[in-house]
Amino acid sequence: MVNQGKIFEVEDLRARINNSEGFFLVGYQGWGANLFNQLRQRVSKEGGELRVVRNRLFTRAIKDLVDVDEPITGPTACLFSLTDKVAPLSAFYNLLKENSLEPDFKLGFFTSEKQTLDKQETFRLAGLPSAGDLKAMLVASLAANLGCLLNVLNAPLQKLFLIIKSLESKGGGEK
Repeated sequence: MVNQGKIFEVEDLRARINNSEGFFLVGYQGWGANLFNQLRQRVSKEGGELRVVRNRLFTRAIKDLVDVDEPITGPTACLFSLTDKVAPLSAFYNLLKENSLEPDFKLGFFTSEKQTLDKQETFRLAGLPSAGDLKAMLVASLAANLGCLLNVLNAPLQKLFLIIKSLESKGGGEK
């Protein structure tokens, strides 16, 4: 007999997946409740959601999107990226690193591109700065380059001013 609660849970997972930019499955063996709550808060601030999922139900929810070669095993949490693809993942990864823990990424997936990510790709993305940090780095780089451009453009005017000043001082103050 089919359990109606499980059907609702699978449908809820499908809806969350479809409303997210992507998701990342990670094993949480050995994490304490305090760390898990900190991770949830940090991920939530970055526009994501972290929740524990049941492996079989999650596999059923993603069967139309992802071909899972090997079954998902062990305690699994799912990190849904709701607004930004990478920011929740980076926040999650950084907090684990602060607590000297290595994440056990099982699967990553970007919903809009229908792209599956392996462990190495997920680790690479997790190490990237957030979009806000990247924008700040870009603005700082552009500001530095604009300062250099301004100096180059002002150099001829400054030289002309110095020439006029030296001519004034040699000419006895005549203009």
